[in-house]
Amino acid sequence: MLLLLVTLLLIMEALLLALRRDMRSLCVFLSSLSLFAFISGILLYIAKKGGITDATSALLFGPDAIRRWMQYMVLTLGSLGYIVAIGRYAFPFFILVSAFSFSYFPLAIRMKRRWWLLLIAPVLSLIVYIPDFFKTFISGSEWSVKAVVYASRIWVYLYVFAALAVMAYEYHSITSSFFKRRFAVKAMMLGSLAIVYALYANQDPAQIYLFYSNDYMWNLGLLYLAPGISDGTYAAVMALSFIASASGCISTLRHIRVILDDEHEEIALRQKAHEASIGVSMFIHGTKNELLASRILISRLERNGHGSPELDELKAMNEKLISRMEKLHSAMSRSSVHLDAVPLSSVIGSAVQKAGMACPGILIDSACDPEIMVLADADTLAEAISNIVVNGWEANVAASRPEAVAISVRIERLWVSIAIQDSGNGIPKDVQRRIWEPFFSSKNSSSNWGMGMYFSRRMIRMHLGSVRFETKAGHGTRFIILLPRYDRRNEKAWLD
Repeated sequence: MLLLLVTLLLIMEALLLALRRDMRSLCVFLSSLSLFAFISGILLYIAKKGGITDATSALLFGPDAIRRWMQYMVLTLGSLGYIVAIGRYAFPFFILVSAFSFSYFPLAIRMKRRWWLLLIAPVLSLIVYIPDFFKTFISGSEWSVKAVVYASRIWVYLYVFAALAVMAYEYHSITSSFFKRRFAVKAMMLGSLAIVYALYANQDPAQIYLFYSNDYMWNLGLLYLAPGISDGTYAAVMALSFIASASGCISTLRHIRVILDDEHEEIALRQKAHEASIGVSMFIHGTKNELLASRILISRLERNGHGSPELDELKAMNEKLISRMEKLHSAMSRSSVHLDAVPLSSVIGSAVQKAGMACPGILIDSACDPEIMVLADADTLAEAISNIVVNGWEANVAASRPEAVAISVRIERLWVSIAIQDSGNGIPKDVQRRIWEPFFSSKNSSSNWGMGMYFSRRMIRMHLGSVRFETKAGHGTRFIILLPRYDRRNEKAWLD
């Protein structure tokens, strides 16, 4: 069963790497691969050593045929020992690098650029444990064996403890609930791998090399597999192994599900936008020509002295429709933005002004540190933010709660988080799935074409950001815009 769970962990991480082909996923996969090599090597050693009960065999190997197959596999002690060595000394390196890659506090950012320093201990250990080198220079005296065994044991546990500490510190440092939930899944994924490894990390390859020649090494290794261990201790170790392995599989599946949901949403919206753009282009071209012709006709009537309040109203309506057509065309056809370093406070100020022009009487409570900088097309980003703010105000009015829409800004590592909170009735479940679709609107309004939220999401993604929402029936909705933070010091870091 343990072999099956470790195999499942490897399959899950391989699937994650196939979906998200980046350095983080590669490090996590290599952590899982080294853990698989380590546990498989230990189980090979146990199968060949023998002396375990049928119940223990079932827990470790599953079907007895697997244990017998491993028992009679042709493999030298040197080869078997070095398989264990590779898994044992590669895992701490990859798990610590993975922990740093998921973290953004200053030390983690520095270590991402100096990851090679973490290679010193595992490379030295793998050199020392080369079978011929070990037997020639190390195994001749018991004190040298003890020195190598305890030195390697110290650093592997330090690496694993450091990886867990890095993840715990990063989680504690995150202030946004959205980021905490996302990070918790990744932390559980790495933590589960680390726990499984730590339970078996005491197994030293030297015990395998010196299986027949050293009394000291005979008793060194997995003490809870010894005949004299209590049933309670053995059961606790096995239960913790299974729980940690199962937790790792579940957390990886949850992480994969988030990735798949995001990709599915993006593909579906892209397809719908492509389908809509064909008809929209024809519609805009024909309608705008008619509106421009109406503008010329109104101008002629005004010059001929046919002015009236009704004509003024018609003129204003015509100009408003032309403006909306231009915005619609921009939303459907714009494929790039020009990014400059700008204070986010000025962008939010412009968004508040645009929202006020669209909804006279709107109440907005906003605050932003003027020192926060982002790379943005200021006018386009302000338009995207104002659409979400207006949407929130309309939700407040519809719920008879004309309270101010709150805009708050905070820094989360390399990201700027812009939260837009309303106090409406929340977004119904059937609307949540379609809120970003072009030409979809839940409002019964002749002036609402259902393009505002689509435009906002598209422009935010063109700013290398993303937008999410959290909603609860009767308690309003909070939209969270995430944008890369511009650092004046040009500090390099691995981006999510």
